[in-house]
Amino acid sequence: MRMSLWVHFVPLVLAACATTASGERTRAAPPLEPGVKGGIAWMRNDNHLYYQAVWTERRVAAGWPNGSATGSLDRTPDGKWETGVTVIEVTGSRLTGPQIDVTFTRQEGGFRLTGLWFGANVDLVLDARGARAQQSTYARDGSGAYVSKDLPDRYVFLVGDAARLEDPPWPEIAQAALTAHWGLDSGMGNVR
Repeated sequence: MRMSLWVHFVPLVLAACATTASGERTRAAPPLEPGVKGGIAWMRNDNHLYYQAVWTERRVAAGWPNGSATGSLDRTPDGKWETGVTVIEVTGSRLTGPQIDVTFTRQEGGFRLTGLWFGANVDLVLDARGARAQQSTYARDGSGAYVSKDLPDRYVFLVGDAARLEDPPWPEIAQAALTAHWGLDSGMGNVR
């Protein structure tokens, strides 16, 4: 009988610890692995990291933690980026290549991405107050997490250099968001 009470009591205690007195969830950004300069982390309300886009000096990759990358870009010695056979050029505030023409615009406290990424429409606006990815809007809460009413069970953190919104690391922040499909609409709906 005692064990039965604990089985019911412990989950309630854990659930109570996951929210503040005002009902807002406690959220924490995940740590970066050694050698990773910055990233974007998609989390669930249980603080579980379920998808990420990160970068190092030479690579931008997106995917599930402890799994294979679902997309990646490698920096070439001449400053271009490659993914498979596609070469992406960085010129000023633009990324260009076959079916790629993305413009990066700095805005007060953040940036905006518009254009095409492998034929998909790009529309992402991000600053210290919130974000808009296609039609999904996010408000930044006290923990620094970007929370959307459209996706109430998930939230997004900018970690490491990605959190430098006053001086976003170009082109890595854009490539991380795009490789993870944040702000893309391929005609089948917004992926993230």
